Amino acid sequence: MRLGLLGYPIQHSKSPELYRKHLASRLSSYELFSFENKTLIPELNYFRSRLDGLNITSPYKSHFFHEVEINDLSVMNLGAINTIGFSPEGIFGTNTDLIAVKKILKNFQTRYPHLKILLLGDGVMANLTRVVASHLGLPLEQFSRKLCHGFNELNLSKYYQKGSQPIVINACSRDFIFTGNVTGEEIFWDYNYAFPPHASHLPGLVKTYIDGQELLELQAISAIEFWEELTPKLK
Repeated sequence: MRLGLLGYPIQHSKSPELYRKHLASRLSSYELFSFENKTLIPELNYFRSRLDGLNITSPYKSHFFHEVEINDLSVMNLGAINTIGFSPEGIFGTNTDLIAVKKILKNFQTRYPHLKILLLGDGVMANLTRVVASHLGLPLEQFSRKLCHGFNELNLSKYYQKGSQPIVINACSRDFIFTGNVTGEEIFWDYNYAFPPHASHLPGLVKTYIDGQELLELQAISAIEFWEELTPKLK
């Protein structure tokens, strides 16, 4: 299987290592396509000529949205894709972030019936989280970098309600570092993985700190299933 990742910056990406883990000898190559500006991104046929599947990360999850076939209404409504498959029948897109976030939040909901989401960010992943939370009937309060003054230093402790379990979800990119206030009762779920500025100090401030590794694993598994369904010979 020939795979690749499109995004910027992606030097820190664990995707090559992750797909080698899950595909072993079935993975023949994994290329990184890092473009600082979207005008530098090649046309879709360039990737089709080189790959069986393409992962897409920030800030380009909407770049090829209107150039692929999408069979999932929830992905269509989201307006963003993170996985493209190239098959003899055409070029198809999906969003495995949606699948992974839904699965993880459902697990949290089972463990904590009175879960309340405090969502940091206003980009694609934040919008996706809102869609999933609405589907699961979870209360959510969102904080936007564009609208909140002193966003890095938000005082989240004042949003704590006795009897509820707050879960802070950081949907911001890696240029954001949370240095605000918490009560110590929060679960802090960081969509970023292996992010030292958070991993070094947040575990001592909150009830539980979770980075994006599980999310990344579930995304990869779902992407592989998507590619194999499109092109059975890849199995």
